[in-house]
Amino acid sequence: MLLRHFALLCCFLGIYRLSAQTFQPVGGPVHQQELALEQANECYLFFDNPGGDSLTLRWRKVEVSMPDDWDAALCDYGLCYSGIPGNGIMNPVTGATQPYLKLIVLPGTTEGAAWVWFRVWEDGNETNFVDVYFSLHTQGALSAGAVAAPEFSFYPNPATSALRLDNPAASAIVVRLIGPRGETLQE
Repeated sequence: MLLRHFALLCCFLGIYRLSAQTFQPVGGPVHQQELALEQANECYLFFDNPGGDSLTLRWRKVEVSMPDDWDAALCDYGLCYSGIPGNGIMNPVTGATQPYLKLIVLPGTTEGAAWVWFRVWEDGNETNFVDVYFSLHTQGALSAGAVAAPEFSFYPNPATSALRLDNPAASAIVVRLIGPRGETLQE
């Protein structure tokens, strides 16, 4: 009987540990980088696996804002793609190995800035996610992440049915409400 209780406890702790898996972007969720014109630029977002357990990450493209003349391709810890596909899954990692998303951007001769937003989550647990961003620019252009955000407030946070937005600025702003799965709920 004691052995059965011990086995159940070990099973419960094992399940709890799997559900408590954590990961985080190394250096924060925003990767800012200046791009060189007329060459391929590699831009990495690494993820830390502090528990060292087996970890498999999935990702979904949420939004891309990039000059039309720029070419971009995406690699994750597993595959390289032509362009930036809508979603993917990385190879499993254990220990200190860091999975990653890598953008390869060729701006050609076009100056400008780009903003690429991904949602990354633990395979099998979409509630354990982090949103990460590539904020890229060429010399002489402002970083997409450096653009001053308009001052506004929203409440209550969290909201269950109604959300109030206050914009003290004299100019109109566009606000997009994004759901937990990355879908636009309202704009």
